[in-house]
Amino acid sequence: MRRFVVCVLFTVPLLAQAEDDWSLLRRAAVAGQSLTFTAAYSHQLGGELETFRIYRANDDGLLRERRESLDGLPREIVRHGGELTCYAPDTKSLSAAKLSAVKLFPAILPDAQTDLAAAYSISRGGSDRVAQRDCQWLQLKPRESNTRYTQKLCVDTVSGLPLKAVTMGVRGEVIEQFAFTELDLTGERDKTLLKPRYKQALPLGRGIATQPSAVPPLEVKGMPAGFHLLRYMSRPLPGHEQAVQHYVYTDGFAKLSLFVEEAGNDTATHPVVIAPNGIGVASRRLGEQLVTVVGDLPEAGLQSVLKNIRLVPK
Repeated sequence: MRRFVVCVLFTVPLLAQAEDDWSLLRRAAVAGQSLTFTAAYSHQLGGELETFRIYRANDDGLLRERRESLDGLPREIVRHGGELTCYAPDTKSLSAAKLSAVKLFPAILPDAQTDLAAAYSISRGGSDRVAQRDCQWLQLKPRESNTRYTQKLCVDTVSGLPLKAVTMGVRGEVIEQFAFTELDLTGERDKTLLKPRYKQALPLGRGIATQPSAVPPLEVKGMPAGFHLLRYMSRPLPGHEQAVQHYVYTDGFAKLSLFVEEAGNDTATHPVVIAPNGIGVASRRLGEQLVTVVGDLPEAGLQSVLKNIRLVPK
């Protein structure tokens, strides 16, 4: 009995701490999507480094935002409520703006974190300082070792805003990193700073991750815990005579695309290839179909997906 009481006394604080950590992450998600500020931040992906300036205003729940590149191709991404539009002086820069709109730091955390809790364990690290502000580190590690990348966030101790976000590989290397270099959370925003400077525009609607989805003809079973279907489409791809089925999944951090097509005479299993930016690709034949997976998962994660999924007609 005494051993049981001692166990409870030590376990309850641990559970309370875990709840506090998830609460801090939820606070960071809200702050990253709603706070008013002017800032500059850097984005490192693989061997590439870019810097951006962002102007944001929240007028009674209506979020307005403009971010502009400070180096590389000139481009802007403008948000008005839930609508995103890219602006640039030419078509090449406009294409680069669309790529930049895939992740819009600091709004990089999902609203609901049930999927994250199923896939990652959370822990609190030490204190740090980013952009002259104190912050607290949170670390999310995959529950299944080496199947996903570890995520680290340094959360502002006052506002809850994520000041730095790091994606780490299985060997502890930095794959992707966002970090504020300047941050002003005070005062009203000059509304003229929210207006685009360039004329060529590319509307993205409610964002790349929320484009309309068709009804998939197949149910994909055996996906790793935490992944849910974000959207499905049937699309033509270069070098393919017939349209390819494209399923997009996410766990809140990682995104994974499944391309399904008729296998024909292709009987080979293509090994995993991981690019410097952490994106991997692999494929194998499942019955009469060839499945190719592309996503920001390490080699063991992609291998697990290909090994365990099943395609079931609806």
